[in-house]
Amino acid sequence: MSKRDYYEILGVNRNASETEIKKAYRKLAIQYHPDKNPDDKEAEDKFKELSEAYAILSDPQQRATYDQFGHAGLEGGGFSSGGFDFGGTPFEDIFGDIFGDIFGGGQTRRGRGRRGDDLRYNLSISFEEAAFGLETKIQIPRHQSCETCGGSGAAEGTSPRTCETCQGAGQVRFQQGFFSLTRPCPDCSGEGKTIDKPCKKCKGSGRTRTKKSISLKIPAGVETGTRLKMSSEGEAGEKGA
Repeated sequence: MSKRDYYEILGVNRNASETEIKKAYRKLAIQYHPDKNPDDKEAEDKFKELSEAYAILSDPQQRATYDQFGHAGLEGGGFSSGGFDFGGTPFEDIFGDIFGDIFGGGQTRRGRGRRGDDLRYNLSISFEEAAFGLETKIQIPRHQSCETCGGSGAAEGTSPRTCETCQGAGQVRFQQGFFSLTRPCPDCSGEGKTIDKPCKKCKGSGRTRTKKSISLKIPAGVETGTRLKMSSEGEAGEKGA
């Protein structure tokens, strides 16, 4: 099924100014917004169609591309195919634990610091801001890499040293019956390194608590409950993870 013309959707001609496009979208967005038409699938679909058209025509670069090539010129922009990656965690660790650790084969893996947590922030905006979008800043508390030790957890002027028990492998091997098994090193907790003198600022964790200012760009046409995802803005992981 072919897509409708964006100018037709907003009810404006192809020479319409930015102001005319915004005015047309405002009028129709108020009319068809899901919050004003609960449980109305037709209005919801219409609002999504309007928002898509406005997002393209309100952006000079995307509008120029659309004017020249139509919908075909916009296809494939910003979307990537999905799939599974079995080369890293968690699948690599799962299969390694089952086959490598039990039978004593496979590669020896050094323990890694724990990945930082994702953060969630609830933002309330007005109806007009939801219809037309906005740019704003939020202050959010989070853990960041310790500036004093650079995330290593070691005191200034010192560095973590290779664990003497596991020789940096992060794992120790032991015999149980006919099997040679491995487990995380008890002295370095699988890190492969130990800290003799912890950093005073972060107490050896490699992280400190602070407030981060993040700039947000809310797109036009968002609905109640919409979730936006920002990469690389979560909490810092432990020990450089």
